[in-house]
Amino acid sequence: MSEPLRCVASDTLIAGYDFSTGGVKTLAFDLSGNAVAEIRLPTDLWTDGGVSELNLMQLEGQARASTRLLAASLAKQGRLKDWLVAGISATHHSAGRIDSAGNQVRRAICWNDQTLAKYHSEGLKRLGGQGRAKELTGGPWAVRYSLSHFVKDEHTLSEEDWKRTVWMLPHGPLAAGYLTGRFDCVSVSSAASTGILDLRTNQWRKEILDALGKAEYRELAWKSLPKLIDMNEPIGPLAERVAGDAKLSVNVRPLVFPTLDDQAAGLIGGGAVDAGQVAVILGNSAVVNSSSSDLPRRGTLDAMKLNWGPNLWMRCYSNGAQFLDTIAGNKPDWPALEAAARTLPPLCNGAAILPFVLAEPSIGITSPRVNWYPMQPTEIGARIRAGFEAIAYLIALGIREHEEAGQTISRVTVSGGIARSDLMCEILASVLNRPLDRLVSSEGPALGAAVVALAGLETHLRIKNGIETPYTAADAVATLVKFRDRVAPRTDWIESYQRGLAEFESRLKV
Repeated sequence: MSEPLRCVASDTLIAGYDFSTGGVKTLAFDLSGNAVAEIRLPTDLWTDGGVSELNLMQLEGQARASTRLLAASLAKQGRLKDWLVAGISATHHSAGRIDSAGNQVRRAICWNDQTLAKYHSEGLKRLGGQGRAKELTGGPWAVRYSLSHFVKDEHTLSEEDWKRTVWMLPHGPLAAGYLTGRFDCVSVSSAASTGILDLRTNQWRKEILDALGKAEYRELAWKSLPKLIDMNEPIGPLAERVAGDAKLSVNVRPLVFPTLDDQAAGLIGGGAVDAGQVAVILGNSAVVNSSSSDLPRRGTLDAMKLNWGPNLWMRCYSNGAQFLDTIAGNKPDWPALEAAARTLPPLCNGAAILPFVLAEPSIGITSPRVNWYPMQPTEIGARIRAGFEAIAYLIALGIREHEEAGQTISRVTVSGGIARSDLMCEILASVLNRPLDRLVSSEGPALGAAVVALAGLETHLRIKNGIETPYTAADAVATLVKFRDRVAPRTDWIESYQRGLAEFESRLKV
C-alpha cells in the first residue's frame, strides 16, 4: 500500500523539464499524472568533424524560453498559482564547462560524440584498464562518460580555459543552474554518469582522474566538480530574473529539485523502482534500463546510481528513432506507414537491416553500418517493419545482457515516441516473448522528472511540518505513473522472431 500525500495540496501542478539532444519538452502534470500543458522547443547541435556539442547559451535560452511558454499556457488556464515545483531530466553523459558568471568556457560534449573513442582509449590505458576503473568506482568507464571529456580537453582546450573553468557540469545541473542561478551542486544520478563517482559510496573518486596526464589538470578537474546533494533538498526557487522574464507573480516561485539523467528519469517515469523491473525507452536512442540493489555481476552494462538509492543498469543504443527517421523521411505520415508495415508478415518476406547510422561499440559496431539483406525492399511498409524489427532485436540483446549480469526480470514497461506504435510494441513483445506494460504518457523522462520532484516536495514539506513518516519515490510513482495497456506477444510471430534474432546476431559478427 503506497503512502498518500499529506502536505502537497491536491491542486498542485508539477513541471517536468526534459532537455535532450533532439529537443526540449516541458510538461506540467496534475496529481493524477495528466499533462495539462506541454511545450516543445528544438535543439541545434554543433556536429562538424564528428563531434556532437551543445552551445550552453542555447541551453540557457531553452531553459528560459520553455519557462516563459509554460507560464503563459498555465496563466491562460488560470492555473499558474498551482505550479509549485519542477524537476529536470537531461541527457546522460553530456557535460560542459562554465566560468564564474555561468558563461560557457566550452560547449557541452554530448553522449553521442563520435570523437571520444580515442581519448577514452588513451585515458583508460593511462589509468590501468577497465579493471582499475571498476575498482575505483564500482562500474565501467564507457566512452561517452564525462571523464572522457576531460581527456579530450587535455588535448584540445587551452591552459587559460582550464584555469577559468569554475564548474564542469552535466546537462541537467547546467539547466538547473540557468533556472535557479545555482551551479554549485549535482545530484547522485547526474554525477554517476560522469564516470568519476564511486557508485558504492556516492562520493567523488579523485584517483580516477589519473586518466589525465598532467598533474595540474588533474587538480583543476577535481576543483571543478560540484558538491553532491540529496534528492529531497531543493536546489532553490526559480531565479528572480527567470521569474520576471516569465511574468510570474511574486507569490509564484516553483522550487527546482535535483536533476536526473534521462535514463534514470525514464526508468522511474516508466514505473520501474523495484529490483527486477525493466523500463524500455524507445526515443532518439533505444534504451534498456533496470533497477537493482546490486551492481552488475558480469558484463559491460553501464552502471549508475539512482537518486532514491538503488543502482541503475543500462544498455543504451544510439540508434533508435534517429535510425527510423532515415527510413521514414521528412514529415512522415506514421499511421499510414504503420498500416503499410502491418500488411507484411514477420521477417518481411526475407528483408532485414542492420540499423547502425551511428557506431554501437557496446556490441562491436565501431563505425556506421547500415546494411540491407538481401537488398533494400522497394515497398515502404517492408522498410518500416524491418526497421521496427531491428530495434526490437537490439532491445532483446539488452534484455539478455541484464539477465546475464544477474537481473531476474519481473516486469518490462515501455515508453517513448516509438512506443506510440501498436505494431512496434507487438513486434517487441513477440521478440522478447514477454508482455509489455505501456505507459499512458509517452514522455517518460519528463514524467520521471516530475515524479522525483513530487517526492522531493512532499518530503521537504514533511520535514518542515515534523512528520516522520517517509514519502518515497515509489509512493510518487503510484501517484503519477499510469499505464495505458498491456501488449501481449503474438504467439504466431514468436518462432519467426527467434530465427530473426539469431540471424541478426550472426550478421553483427561478420
